[in-house]
Amino acid sequence: MRSVSLKSIAGLMQLDSVSLQPVHRVEVDSRQVKPGTLFFALPGLKCDGHDFLKSAVENGAAGAVVHSGYRGSSYGVPLIYSEDVLVSLQTLAREKLAESKCKIVAITGSVGKTTTKEFIVSLLKSKYKASASPGNSNSQIGLPLSIINEINLNDDIVVLEMGMTNPGQIARLIQIAPPLVAVITQIALVHAANFSCVEEIAKAKAEIFGHHLTQMCIYHKESDFDILSLSKSPNLSYSTDSSEADFFLQCRGKAMEIKVRNGASFALPLFHLPGDHNRLNYLAAIAVARYFGVEPTEIAHAQQNLTLPERRLQIIEKNGAIFINDSYNACEISMKAALRSLPPVRLQGKRKAVLGAMMELGAFSEQCHRQVAMCALEYVDEMYCYGIACLPIVECWKKAGKFIMWAEERKGIVEALRNNLNQGDVILLKGSRSQEAWRVLDDLFLL
Repeated sequence: MRSVSLKSIAGLMQLDSVSLQPVHRVEVDSRQVKPGTLFFALPGLKCDGHDFLKSAVENGAAGAVVHSGYRGSSYGVPLIYSEDVLVSLQTLAREKLAESKCKIVAITGSVGKTTTKEFIVSLLKSKYKASASPGNSNSQIGLPLSIINEINLNDDIVVLEMGMTNPGQIARLIQIAPPLVAVITQIALVHAANFSCVEEIAKAKAEIFGHHLTQMCIYHKESDFDILSLSKSPNLSYSTDSSEADFFLQCRGKAMEIKVRNGASFALPLFHLPGDHNRLNYLAAIAVARYFGVEPTEIAHAQQNLTLPERRLQIIEKNGAIFINDSYNACEISMKAALRSLPPVRLQGKRKAVLGAMMELGAFSEQCHRQVAMCALEYVDEMYCYGIACLPIVECWKKAGKFIMWAEERKGIVEALRNNLNQGDVILLKGSRSQEAWRVLDDLFLL
């Protein structure tokens, strides 16, 4: 964000301030505050941002947005009073975007959002100035922060990831950042604790198609779930399974054929990144790129430089064993995809899975863990899992008579794996982000 005065920022939020104090960044975490930062004192379930105002000022805050009912000290900095601090943050992000002429691509879904987002940006960069929200900054707080602090609003196209845990949240995000093109990736039981069925999740995701400024809706054909009911715009489907999709990808020899309904089909080199599911993510990106007029030759050239985001099927070799770090997050569909993506073992090695529990599944937890267990029986020789939610995996594997180790916490599994690690082994690391399965590598080799 370019440096602007507190008075100008307050005006964008339809609030009052007479201070000309310059600001060039906003934060909601006092630990991230540096000189020239405007601190937003957000209320929270576990703590209140107002309790950290002093810390923010000590770290260099130029001012703070506080609730209109706040009567505490200003600690020597100008305060901007708001009836709803979060809404003010979101309003600031909306107004900053409104000042820009950049086109917005918004993407949501249950799995593959971040990977697809990065693929889209890579393809668009072959023709345009394009950028994206960093990492998984896709929440009611994270997206506004990334728009204000990180996004280059002078770019031609900006790709924004949008996430949700409750109905209505995507609808709020598209009011902040109205998309010209909206994309929905695969839909599955993720953050399902607040929903009664996958159809309800699909309906909440479909809010991304609901803005009147949206001109194209792109969706995974097998995740239909009547997600087009909110859309009045043209739409395109994509699939690696159904030739009835508008964009259909199939491998033929040393090339991939992209069949386009009512358009010109074309061929691309074989996809070099692991995981069949990543070809599906790539196809969504191709559909977006073609909408913006990126030519097949430009797509083919950009394809050479595609990479996966951190902790997505990352291959790490240690002491003759190969670790597949896919620990960014986990749900049933992504667990199964990772299991199916495991490379063959070498020497006398075995395929092993270290799985942390899948969280936030509510009533669907037992069902989802059991389905993962059944899939793993086909692809894995030994199972190591941790977390109470993984007990259905234990039951399934014991019933099948296959090797399984379970512990309530990760450290117990690390010790068991350390005693059973051999050259040639292939070990998958995966679990919900809160389970920190990537730390297994540190625990094994750095202690």
